[in-house]
Amino acid sequence: MRLPTPADVAALRPRFGVTGDAARAALAGVQPYAREALGIHTQRQTLIDGDLPAYVVMTTPETNGGWGELMPVWFKAYERPVPLYCLDNWALFAALYQASFGPPASGAVDRDALLRVIVGADLLIPFLPGTDGAGRFLRHGILPLLLAILWLPPAVRDEWLALHAAGARQALARGAVQRGGEAAWLEALETDAWLVPERGPVAGQAAVAAFLGDEDRARPYAQLFVGICVMVTVLAEAWGVDWRRWVFQAVNVGYRNPSFGLPELAAWLG
Repeated sequence: MRLPTPADVAALRPRFGVTGDAARAALAGVQPYAREALGIHTQRQTLIDGDLPAYVVMTTPETNGGWGELMPVWFKAYERPVPLYCLDNWALFAALYQASFGPPASGAVDRDALLRVIVGADLLIPFLPGTDGAGRFLRHGILPLLLAILWLPPAVRDEWLALHAAGARQALARGAVQRGGEAAWLEALETDAWLVPERGPVAGQAAVAAFLGDEDRARPYAQLFVGICVMVTVLAEAWGVDWRRWVFQAVNVGYRNPSFGLPELAAWLG
């Protein structure tokens, strides 16, 4: 996976500015799908005007909860309503995500689709059933991400799934996907990525350039997107795009299981 350059990120900045109006529109657009996907878990919430209790709070890299430009949306899961803290420019995140798809995908990520997917996933997570501390981002967290991708218009949905599949297969071909010990491999990707922001804020173009120039920081975070490509592809190919067919089982049974996603990953690797 080739890391994006500071010039790549700078070129994306005009396209990936996010306003409060755009973020709120994305939230409103995914609300009906999220309520349906959650089913009984929606009924357990105190809805606000019929919607899941969540709202957008716009942030800058300097005020983004320590995430800087690395995380476009984060939330306080146990507050009601849930605040969704939304970064005002997603260029670095988009560049890293796009890079995981491989060279043919240059320019493929669209701001509005990316906004809808990430807001949709982050809307679901606080309202999904508990995992008793066993939940992992690159397994349990892929369920809401996959659902949000499947809520895109069909043509865009299919393009996104194809991009993830291309990234997953390129990662497999270059030996970046561990066969055997898959759970430990995915957990190591997460752990290494989550440690990156603790080594200093990535806020502003100078900090982004320094981050991308430091392989020891940028590479572990970029590898998180490789894991996303693999697991989105694994679950999409195992379950199909008709999310209404499998969502009840996935949310109410599979999601609670500590081994969520591992059988599908093992079958895909086989």
